[in-house]
Amino acid sequence: MTDSRPLLSSQTTRIPRWVWAGLVVMHLLALGWQLHARQPLFPDSDRYVQAARNLRDAGTLYALPLTEQPLQAQEYSIRPPGYPVFLLLTGGAGPAIPWAALLLQNALSLLNLALVLQWLMRCTGGLRRKQWAVLLLLAAAGTGQFIYANVLMSEILLQTLVVVLWRCLDRFWNTGYPAGALAGAAGATTVALLVKPVFYPFAGVLLLLGIVVGWRQHRPWLVLATAVPLLVALLWMGRNEARTGYFHFSSIAEINLLRYNARGVLQAAAGPQQAEKFVRASLTAASRQPGFAAQQEYIRRQSMRALLAHPVTCLGQQARGMLTFFLDPGRFDLVHFLRLPQTASSGLLQLLNQRSYRAAAQYLGQLPWGVLSALGLLLLANVVRLGLLLRFGGSRTYSWPARLLLLGVILYVAALTGPLGAARFAVPVLPLLLAGAGAGLTVGQPEPAAQLRSRPSAS
Repeated sequence: MTDSRPLLSSQTTRIPRWVWAGLVVMHLLALGWQLHARQPLFPDSDRYVQAARNLRDAGTLYALPLTEQPLQAQEYSIRPPGYPVFLLLTGGAGPAIPWAALLLQNALSLLNLALVLQWLMRCTGGLRRKQWAVLLLLAAAGTGQFIYANVLMSEILLQTLVVVLWRCLDRFWNTGYPAGALAGAAGATTVALLVKPVFYPFAGVLLLLGIVVGWRQHRPWLVLATAVPLLVALLWMGRNEARTGYFHFSSIAEINLLRYNARGVLQAAAGPQQAEKFVRASLTAASRQPGFAAQQEYIRRQSMRALLAHPVTCLGQQARGMLTFFLDPGRFDLVHFLRLPQTASSGLLQLLNQRSYRAAAQYLGQLPWGVLSALGLLLLANVVRLGLLLRFGGSRTYSWPARLLLLGVILYVAALTGPLGAARFAVPVLPLLLAGAGAGLTVGQPEPAAQLRSRPSAS
């Protein structure tokens, strides 16, 4: 029997209507702006849209126009099929404004927030009005939630899969290891890796979990169920090998490794000029290799050699990228979504990465005061959110499985993002960050224990 002490008068056991109204209004405002701007494309949207068009018109997944010759091997695998198929099914591949895709993304965004708030209510037993107000402000500060629901980018679709994956794992762990929950997690992981390559390595994590649980419970079929994501990943790698001659999941891995990871480390260790010289030399030498596979393997070797030559700097870049993942106020997202003028050719994070502190100061000075003030407030909100998340993670008020699963999924995405850390890469886990912050608000609260509280309930 659970603790039957009465709730404080200011505490609510349902999600207040004014909270729902606030979330809906924020989505409607972002959608209304998009209706006015009529430009749902971000800098990375073109390859998704073109891949969807090529899939529709030629039956092939290729991320550049097929009329541009010669065809580039990397474009066959730079975008997995998940989001192009989503665009194809929702009208995002046509010339008209894809309102069906945008409306569905807004609906998915609200669904994701509903799922995490339901978990929060079950986890905490109820929030006070002031806590709901803080939570709504933190949700409003996560501007990526509303921006990416209204542009043709894969973040919200991936976010839905991440939330479903987390809820399935949570149910699996906290309700007696039901097999259906683990199968649901396998399904969510399968689709997630076909939307974004960041969840390709998670297939191995889930298979390991299936092996452990299947052996302990004498259910070999659980191993088979959790092997599905890895099997699908291998099949997709086989498709890419048939197209390019290189057995790989996505060409974005080598692109990021050289152009961002290795370049960032060398910028910090030897300066921007040496970093650019290394990147250009590596690309030139790779182009002389016989075939796409040899080119990609050469880029990987050169990049890893550069990273291993500066291990301390590499670790520092990883740590700074992960911190940026949690704190970045999202200047890039706001500037592009609101169609604000670009004030510099390089972004603030790139200037800081190059240790161009004077240029970074000049960059900030060129921003309108309204934008600068907004970014400052968003940064403050992100600091508060991170503090509450850490409070939740370090508290014994909640069971360790609840903390481990929530923080584990968040840290997985942050770690895989690494030095590329920025607000837009945190969008897939924004609802989880909100849930952790909400739980952090209630640490030490003397209300009744809920299902996920670690202390025993009264009987």
